Amino acid sequence: MTKLFTKFTFTFYLLLFFSLSVFITACSDQEQSEASQFFLKGNLELDKKEYANAIRYYGEALQKKADLADVHNNRGIAYLRLSELEKALEDFNKAIEIDPKFEEAYFNRAGFFIDQQAFALATADLEHIRKTYGDSTNYYLKWGDLKFGQGYYEQALAEYDRALSLRPKNVQALVNRGVAYFEKKNFKAAKADFENAVKLDSLQQLAYNNLSLIFARENQPEQALKFIERALDFDPVNPIYLNNKGYVLLLQNQQSEAKKLIDLSLIKDPQNSYAHRNLGLYFLKNGQKDEALTAFQKAYQLSAATDQIHVWLGEALFVNNQKEEACRVWKKGEALGEADAVAKYRKNCK
Repeated sequence: MTKLFTKFTFTFYLLLFFSLSVFITACSDQEQSEASQFFLKGNLELDKKEYANAIRYYGEALQKKADLADVHNNRGIAYLRLSELEKALEDFNKAIEIDPKFEEAYFNRAGFFIDQQAFALATADLEHIRKTYGDSTNYYLKWGDLKFGQGYYEQALAEYDRALSLRPKNVQALVNRGVAYFEKKNFKAAKADFENAVKLDSLQQLAYNNLSLIFARENQPEQALKFIERALDFDPVNPIYLNNKGYVLLLQNQQSEAKKLIDLSLIKDPQNSYAHRNLGLYFLKNGQKDEALTAFQKAYQLSAATDQIHVWLGEALFVNNQKEEACRVWKKGEALGEADAVAKYRKNCK
């Protein structure tokens, strides 16, 4: 799905749910039997996250028999995991073309559309399968993802609640609901969801990342560092995690190491507005006023929704003797409910 950032370069990537089909019906002749064998081999590779191998086996199955909706569906999943998006969509479309009643393919394609912010198309696919999936926890998880992607956080929370009412141990729903709570600035509820998620699944790297940001917000940098390093254990080169660790190190005044991580994050993802924001914080801490202003302006240009950007952009403008513009930015932050922006405005602009 799309990236979601909050105050401390929090990102959460929303995962697609797939129910894999494991049988091909009517495998009566030799070619169908061989296709079935390749299909099952592909499923084994998919389960092991060997996506290229899975695609190869699915291709072998389709060479034996081309009109197998299950195979196209599962190959679409493998392509999606390798970020080969056009091929993934082509396979989901083909599965539906072969079998217009193949509701699993509609479900998977809806997840693809949500990830691509094609919300109207996702809505159509989800509505198409409502009758069948109406009692499925992951169906409502997907609706939550859709509403979240549209920025309707209250509606997203309601959908995640319904998903969890059907299966309280739905880890992904817990993580995603935590993200929605974070966006609503209900940090206590967000923290509870992330903590429950890692209790249920100790491999939830995104939940560790998210907890790091909660503890950073609570001014507990030691705890924050512990959790972000746990996330990095799973993915040492993830630019989001690297930037988050850089932020935590800034809180601990380990500025040299923080700068290295933030710079590395920007090399890997130059469009991360939070990395530019954190770079601005580094420059501000080191008295580099011009550089700080440039970094904050870049962050704002990339995303005016970058959390706390109005606070820090205003601060950089203020120390660069642009008080009128600083007050305007803080006032805008006040309108968005940023408490620190309110404090800055009241202190410096009245």
